[in-house]
Amino acid sequence: MNADPKPKRRWMPVFLVVSLALNLLIAGVAVGTVLRLKGGDHAKAPPGFGPALYRALPKDDRKAMRAELSGLYKTGSKGRTQDFEVLSQALRAKPFDPVAVQVLLKQQAQATANLQQALQAQWLARVTAMSDDERQAYADRLQEVVRRGPHGHKKRD
Repeated sequence: MNADPKPKRRWMPVFLVVSLALNLLIAGVAVGTVLRLKGGDHAKAPPGFGPALYRALPKDDRKAMRAELSGLYKTGSKGRTQDFEVLSQALRAKPFDPVAVQVLLKQQAQATANLQQALQAQWLARVTAMSDDERQAYADRLQEVVRRGPHGHKKRD
């Protein structure tokens, strides 16, 4: 009989674990790709209402709306910067005052609502000024935006 037993191969279990991990990784990537391309549940949701209405407008109208509302947006941006400072101080305050934070949240909600109302008014003015044919073309573009979904990718039939 041989006095020296055959040495164990310690690399074999490590190799098997690494191989299994790579196989699982490849399978996960393949399944993820199939779900993304076929459109999982998240891909079936339509885009947000406001963004869809905006994206369907002709490029010139979108550019004009941005120019007309840029002052309102800049004012809101400065206010948000100040509000973040106030929020940071309120979060660090001892004792914490939830009422102060609630007031700030309400102010932010109102500022967002004001911006949205201004955007809606601008959008409605533009759509009202369109001819019947222009509105028909706009409705067609809007359907295409909704069909593409929230991320703008064309869905496959």
